[in-house]
Amino acid sequence: MEIRNYQASDIEELVPLYADLGYPTTAEVLRKRLGILLHQPSYQLLVAVLDGKLVGLIGFSKMYFFERDGFYYRILALVVGTNYRNQGVASCLIDEVREQACLKGAFALVLNSGITAERSEAHQFYQNYGFKKASYGFALELP
Repeated sequence: MEIRNYQASDIEELVPLYADLGYPTTAEVLRKRLGILLHQPSYQLLVAVLDGKLVGLIGFSKMYFFERDGFYYRILALVVGTNYRNQGVASCLIDEVREQACLKGAFALVLNSGITAERSEAHQFYQNYGFKKASYGFALELP
């Protein structure tokens, strides 16, 4: 398996992964969104390629603490195609971000995950990987 930076030519293969993540979109919309996101210096997107097929992605950003000195990496999107789950793909993606974070001197790697029943397997995976429940997340939709 190869973990590499996203390339614009990956866009069509990302669309079904976004659907698996629960956020269906089109290539056109996603191309525009990623153009904006990845133009920001602190945002990155890595993909996992297995046998020439894009099977997973992880999007993350370097962020700074308000409550103390230093910074952390926040995983903002992580998905593995349904046919490729439980094969170590997600672990490899997180391992790569973790390595980059450690090399840059980050103090933590964090993520949020929805609290729906569909996410229970993901929660178990995160805990098995070593993530700890550290806070509650709240969201306020704006009109």
